[in-house]
Amino acid sequence: MSPEPEGGCKSPMGWMMRLSLLLWLGLGSQILALDFPHRARVVEITDLTHDVKQVRLVLLNPSGFVFKPGQFVFLKVPEEFVQEWNARYQTTHGSVFRPYSFASPPSRLPEFDFIIKHFRAPPGKDVPPGVASTYVHTRLRPQNVLHLSDPTGTLYLGQDSDRPILVVAGGSGAAPFVGLLEYWFEQGMDRTRKIHFFFGVRSRRDLLLHDLFSQWAAKKENFTYTPALSSPREGDDWQGETGYIQLSIDKHVEAPSEAEAYLAGPPIMVKMVTKVLQEKGLPDSRIFFDQILARE
Repeated sequence: MSPEPEGGCKSPMGWMMRLSLLLWLGLGSQILALDFPHRARVVEITDLTHDVKQVRLVLLNPSGFVFKPGQFVFLKVPEEFVQEWNARYQTTHGSVFRPYSFASPPSRLPEFDFIIKHFRAPPGKDVPPGVASTYVHTRLRPQNVLHLSDPTGTLYLGQDSDRPILVVAGGSGAAPFVGLLEYWFEQGMDRTRKIHFFFGVRSRRDLLLHDLFSQWAAKKENFTYTPALSSPREGDDWQGETGYIQLSIDKHVEAPSEAEAYLAGPPIMVKMVTKVLQEKGLPDSRIFFDQILARE
């Protein structure tokens, strides 16, 4: 069973590098022995943006299935789709699975949500699009049944702190924070701790769940929402902040900051945001991100 990289790399070196990364993260034994004991039926699929879908599922057997807000599961792509893919793109994928975060709180079980971006083929490069995300966006339908691993991951909040919280997401990296934020609101955390959500995307059409986040900011005590567009399109009519999200963090977070930060998004975003947060006085021990998700 090999964790094939999103983007359909044809070279054996590609998935070997991926496996090396997982081993370095201490997840290698988990991946190599990965099982998919859970079944979930698709209830609804909703377009959130031009390339992001929300997938709502319900467990067929909820017994024993528990997760912490911010965790994820591995979703296995059906073998028949992988075989079609290999024939079409001349690839040699074996078992294909990807980590997807829970985008809903545990209180909604046995239903839960994923937020999944379609990774299209990079322009000008001889590689296919992402096999798993293409399956979700082009083949998955309501009533289909998916095979899932046990929940895992460490991007969740400890209960022994009263520090302000900084949440930073890039693009579909917002997925784990949808569930986390809803869970925190359920626990009344916005009444006892300040929470500032920074959300960076390229243009207005990439700004998923903007209305929901804006409603939370209007209604929830001590919750602030700051979206920023790095490359607004003509006609976006955007009056909010522009530039990469680390610029907004630099603008709004005073130094020295006593906050703890939770990040999810592209690796370069995580790197640049971490640099700014360190400059604001946050040690590495107060900057949290799930590295496997940051690299997806």
